[in-house]
Amino acid sequence: LAVIVKKQISERMETKKGVKVPESLAKTLQESKELKNAWDKLRPSCQREYVERVNKAKSEEKRKEKIDRIIELTLDYAKRHPEKYKNRKS
Repeated sequence: LAVIVKKQISERMETKKGVKVPESLAKTLQESKELKNAWDKLRPSCQREYVERVNKAKSEEKRKEKIDRIIELTLDYAKRHPEKYKNRKS
C-alpha cells in the first residue's frame, strides 16, 4: 500500500509546464502546505531548473542536499515576493 501511495504522489506532481517532479522532491513538497504553496507560485522556469538539479544528482546524499537547498530557495522566494502570495489561490 505504501508503494502505491508513493507512486501516486510522484505521478500527480508536475511542474506548470508538465515536467514530472522526482518522487523525493514531490514527497518533500507534499509534507508542508507552506512549501507546496510557495512551489506552486514559482515561475515555470524555476520549477524546471529545480527538477533538473534533483535529477542530475548521482547519489541519494547529493539528492537530499539539493532538495534541502531547493526548499531554502523556494521559501526565500516567497518571503522576498509576498505580493505574489497575498489573496491568491493556488
